Amino acid sequence: MEWRLLSGLSGEDRARLVERMTPRHYERGETVFTEGDAGDSLHFIASGHVIVRRVTPAGERAAFTVMGPGEAFGELALLAPQARRTSSVEALERTGTLTLDAQAFRLLTRDRPEVNRLLVDVLASRVTRLSDHLVDALYASVEERVVRRLADLCSIYGAERGEVVLPITQSDLAEMAGASRPATNRVLARLSAAGVVALSRGRICIHRVQDLPAG
Repeated sequence: MEWRLLSGLSGEDRARLVERMTPRHYERGETVFTEGDAGDSLHFIASGHVIVRRVTPAGERAAFTVMGPGEAFGELALLAPQARRTSSVEALERTGTLTLDAQAFRLLTRDRPEVNRLLVDVLASRVTRLSDHLVDALYASVEERVVRRLADLCSIYGAERGEVVLPITQSDLAEMAGASRPATNRVLARLSAAGVVALSRGRICIHRVQDLPAG
């Protein structure tokens, strides 16, 4: 498995680091960690997918993104001692991660400047993604936002054409699109009537990814 955050290390260094990691497994719907928890480890996704979300000041849930194999999460809370998790992470399906404890991560970033540079790149890409979502929330219609998030999810699951089953609920999709559940349901109902998607409990099946409307 190749993780972007470790791509600046040699194969030998990566292998040594992986030996120090602890494997963990999570079932669908299981919480990996909760916003406000102590930031004591960094997770590298080996299999499965997770959804990242926060609670708004009004007490509502807001999902930011879905992450899969090759990605890492939890690094932001490790940048300062005694830091706390800034988001909650939940497994969307059976998921395996390899965890690196906070002290080992700090030693790695101290001894390997290239990891620090890659970390900046990863964080910058996330800021860009959040900025894009903010622009969507301000200027795009609900239908455009819902379709774009579906297209994003297809890409995350490695599907550019053909059928893909996304293990997300309609509520998850509404959170990611920054839309209400009823408004999201109306968009999905139109897509279902057009034969583009099929809805089932806890899943959204896209029959032909290429048939998604241009968002």
